[in-house]
Amino acid sequence: MHGKKNVLTIIVSVIVSLLIIEFSLRIIGFKEYEFKGYPPYYLTTVGRYDNFDIRNSVIGTEEKSNFIFNDSKPHKVWGNEVGCFDRTIYQGPDDDYDNYILVAGDSNSWGYVPYTKNWTYLLEEKIKNRSVLNCGVPAYSTIQQLYKIKNILGIHESHVKNHTKSDINPRGRRYKHLTKPSLIILQYTFNNDFLGDYLFPQFKVKNNILTTNKKLANIFKGTISYKEENKYWDKVKYDLNQKFYLFRVLHRSHYFLREKIEHFINKKEDSSDFLMPSRFVLTSFDLSYLNFEKFTWAKKAWKAHLENILEFKKISDDVGAEFLFVFWGDLPEYSRKHFKEAININNKHKKEEQIITLNNDKLLFEFLEQNNINYLNLSKLAWDLVGYKSLTDEGEKLRDVLIWRNNNHPNFEGNKFISEKIYNKLLDDNIIDIGANK
Repeated sequence: MHGKKNVLTIIVSVIVSLLIIEFSLRIIGFKEYEFKGYPPYYLTTVGRYDNFDIRNSVIGTEEKSNFIFNDSKPHKVWGNEVGCFDRTIYQGPDDDYDNYILVAGDSNSWGYVPYTKNWTYLLEEKIKNRSVLNCGVPAYSTIQQLYKIKNILGIHESHVKNHTKSDINPRGRRYKHLTKPSLIILQYTFNNDFLGDYLFPQFKVKNNILTTNKKLANIFKGTISYKEENKYWDKVKYDLNQKFYLFRVLHRSHYFLREKIEHFINKKEDSSDFLMPSRFVLTSFDLSYLNFEKFTWAKKAWKAHLENILEFKKISDDVGAEFLFVFWGDLPEYSRKHFKEAININNKHKKEEQIITLNNDKLLFEFLEQNNINYLNLSKLAWDLVGYKSLTDEGEKLRDVLIWRNNNHPNFEGNKFISEKIYNKLLDDNIIDIGANK
């Protein structure tokens, strides 16, 4: 009997102590847990196939709407009336997006910089006589960008490849103040868009957090498998951190210790890298670089992917808009080591010769030219700026120049660079009237 009372006393004492600590932390105002990456609830499931989009009218003033990554201070992100990271469309009775520029793309359009530092915002500042609507969505591929612009433009949701002129419903647009664009820009990332189309949907929203949905199980056969990532604990941590200050302290202490341990382990592994034998394994990263003549499944998938790009041109023609394809490829900073190993393997084993090729971007440019699609090769301009010639070139020449230190998204200067190059392209090719003289 005394034992039960002692246990009960201990439990009550612990609960009271925890409540006192919690109350004290609330008085002190211990800082909230900051969720790295795209904020929970920012993206939401839409339509069929587990597709996702930016949640409409997400307010970008709350702490939980911060986007946090390693290279820059947290900044606010939001979605406007049509689920785009841009200003609200309707700002008054006389405000219309008339003859605007509609931008579709992935995270290289969406951001990794604050709203006023993004290349789409800077482009609008340069042009002045037209609005630029940035509808890039992180982790999107070409087919998802198609669904996005069809929804914005009020095009009937038929299968993407079966689009016809009669599908367009000018009175059924998603927002009445959004008129037809004068230009559609497709920002395209070489290795991401093809892979994302093949695995569509490669990612999905689960427990209000973006998670991997599918992966390439066997690159030789093209087989696909579902990859169930349990993000439930991430969601629970986020919710507990929002509600309980004590959990913030415990979680932060755990995170600090884990970070120190991982840093120590990685340091030991880095010092012994030169002892490890070279191992090259084909992965999903290589999909855009496969020799399509040797991989019939990839050749078929590539053809279907190109049709998605062509669909953008057809939609632009149907709504009376110009179309500009903006290419962003891989960077030596990210791919150099991998492709060097691939070339070495090809040289040593003749049976595996030309399994991959670093020239598939030329196949893409040939397709664009054959279909009279105007394009801008941003990668070449970036490479020319720093002197790169190949994906296997040595150096970290673009780091801290046009891209962030710890990831390959354009930094502040990179976004300035992109806006200037697109502006010059519009001006030089006289694609649309931008209110400027050559």
